[in-house]
Amino acid sequence: MKKKKYILNTAGKFHHFELGKEILKKNQLSKIVSSYPWSKLKNENIPKKFIEANGLIRILREPLIKSKSFKQLDHLLNIYTQKQIDNITSKIIDKNHDIDVLIAQSKCGLKSGQNIQNKGKLYICDRLSTHIDFQNNILHEEYESLKLPYTPINKWYLERERAEYETSDLILVPSNFVKSTFHQDLKKKVKVLEFGINNKNFYRNENIKKSNTNFDILFLASKSVRKGLHYLIDAFEKFKHPNKRLHIVGSNTADKYFYEKKLKKENIIIYGHINHLKLNEIINFCHVYVLPSIEEGFAYTILQVAAAGCPVIVTENTGAGDFVRRSNCGFVVPIRSVNSILDKLTILADNKILLNELSENAINYSLENNWENYFKKLDSIIEDKYKDLN
Repeated sequence: MKKKKYILNTAGKFHHFELGKEILKKNQLSKIVSSYPWSKLKNENIPKKFIEANGLIRILREPLIKSKSFKQLDHLLNIYTQKQIDNITSKIIDKNHDIDVLIAQSKCGLKSGQNIQNKGKLYICDRLSTHIDFQNNILHEEYESLKLPYTPINKWYLERERAEYETSDLILVPSNFVKSTFHQDLKKKVKVLEFGINNKNFYRNENIKKSNTNFDILFLASKSVRKGLHYLIDAFEKFKHPNKRLHIVGSNTADKYFYEKKLKKENIIIYGHINHLKLNEIINFCHVYVLPSIEEGFAYTILQVAAAGCPVIVTENTGAGDFVRRSNCGFVVPIRSVNSILDKLTILADNKILLNELSENAINYSLENNWENYFKKLDSIIEDKYKDLN
């Protein structure tokens, strides 16, 4: 059976470079097309000849991404970038007749996807979050409930993604939660594949001891309404522990003014940008990780903290519910439930035996959850689809 050749495209990095490394090991990678500059990709351990880096627009967007004032300009630049990635991918497909599979991040694959389909090959739309209409509606609800202004998802994004869902041969998603947000007529082409984890960057460091006095809680995500940080802050304030600390690691967003006063507390520690080594240290001295997201596909940070042996409290809408239940590495709580988060924090703070048990479960399960296994499953899905096409 002939090995399939892959081309990937992405508006950034996301998981595509971890996957790309596995495909390259099997000598099946044709190219990764990215909107990041080479300077941000050169440490990914993939030779330059396999990467098409197009970073100028990304550099121009950098100061605009977190600003409300220039949101419209940022959208226009982002739309231009996604069209550009799509066009470049399509041209590469025309030049390389041995490419069998396009895995295109959603919004970046309509033209190139139709092009590769016209050649009798496979187009996979890689959707990292929930169906875009579900995402738009639930975020609108959340901002409205907080009496905050909501900027609806740009019409171009909505129409583009709907067209890609319909056109693609398969829609690749990271969780069953994401699959549940797709309409029945599309579900037959939705394939669920959980992300792998890089155990070299995230691991249990036995030299770092967790405090016997303090109870350290970690939030590792952007400071945004979407990630549900306000629910964790409320639960943390109600949490009765004499030496509680909340560690916040993540970038600011357009919601920073909403969180400004909420985060000005003595026992809340805010970190700036940190590298993987320092991040692994912080994860290792924290007792529990909490992510109360309103919506996402599969929060990759949950895999990182699990690999380092940190138990988790997450909502179903993080996309990681199945992972947490299967690995028995923590608790899954409903969205918007401060009391559920508070209850689980109290249980873990009072029960060190359970805390250690969940930590061991997280480490053991994470060893199986690697990118090599991810690619094996993906390759099998693609072989089966090719049989259907032929």
